[in-house]
Amino acid sequence: MPIRSEYSIDQFEEAFQKLAHKQPKFHRISTDDMTINFYYDEQGEPRRISFQIHKHLPGKRWHEGEYWGFTIETKLYSTSSHSTKIDGNIDKAAKFLEKLMHGQTPIPRFSLTKVKP
Repeated sequence: MPIRSEYSIDQFEEAFQKLAHKQPKFHRISTDDMTINFYYDEQGEPRRISFQIHKHLPGKRWHEGEYWGFTIETKLYSTSSHSTKIDGNIDKAAKFLEKLMHGQTPIPRFSLTKVKP
C-alpha cells in the first residue's frame, strides 16, 4: 500500500540532488537518452566507464531509435603513451569523445624527464 507525503515533488527533487552531490562518487547516471556507469577499484580509483545512448525516435517503434555505446578502461600495459582503451562503436565513440574532450590537453602517461635521475 502506498504512503502519502505533504512534500512537493520539487522539494523531493531538491533534497535528492543535494544528497546525490554529497556522495563521494556517482556510480550510475541515467537520463531518457543516455546511461553512464562508473566502476571503481577497492581504493576508489576509476577502473571503467560505460556509456550508452538510447534515444527513442518520436513516432517510431522502440527498437527504431538510436542505440550505441562504448566502454573506456585503463590500459594496463605501457607500450605507448596511450592511457586508456575504448571498446564498442568506435566511430561514434571517437566523434562523441572528440566533442566531449575539446579544449582539454591530455596528461601524458609517462615522460623521460620524470624517469631521468
